[in-house]
Amino acid sequence: MPKGIALTEEEQAARRREIFNAAVDSFLKKGFQETTMREIAELAGMGKSTLYDYFKNKDEILTFIFEEGIHDVFERAQQIAQQDMPLIERIQQIAQMHLEFLVAHKNLYLILTQEIQRLKMQSQQRIQLGRYAYQDLMRSLIEEGIREGVFRPVDALLAARLLVNSMGSVVFTSRPTATPQALLSESLEIFLRGICA
Repeated sequence: MPKGIALTEEEQAARRREIFNAAVDSFLKKGFQETTMREIAELAGMGKSTLYDYFKNKDEILTFIFEEGIHDVFERAQQIAQQDMPLIERIQQIAQMHLEFLVAHKNLYLILTQEIQRLKMQSQQRIQLGRYAYQDLMRSLIEEGIREGVFRPVDALLAARLLVNSMGSVVFTSRPTATPQALLSESLEIFLRGICA
């Protein structure tokens, strides 16, 4: 916890967000490895020692960035999942929201995905928990569809993983055949209807 005058939880969260924004800006401009904690502190308008009150190192900042991103997508997906609309529409809206998030943050996630493998196992596990929560939300929708007869009985967790992973494939493919939006539409068509004639 930061030293000196006690900050409210909201103030601490705001400071973490300032650091987050400064780190993202520097990572995009210089790269993760080339960015120093001193540079992040300067961009965030604080001393280096104050920065260390919030994050011990760049790995902690990296973990925070991933956790925040996953949490944001998960919360928005939850809101869509709870809406009163047909199941297929909810899945399509979640996929669209996820696609827009990835497109908006594409350059950042290209950089950070390469760095995540270096993180300590504990940090990787923290990030994984967020991914699992998102997969489980999608699994619950697929299980709902199976119960209602919208989908045939399948391994719901595997189907959820395939659906979630297809979002990354659409955005980060090195051989795009169309826009991300068009690729998403085709991916959902394949996912929901298969490829059999």
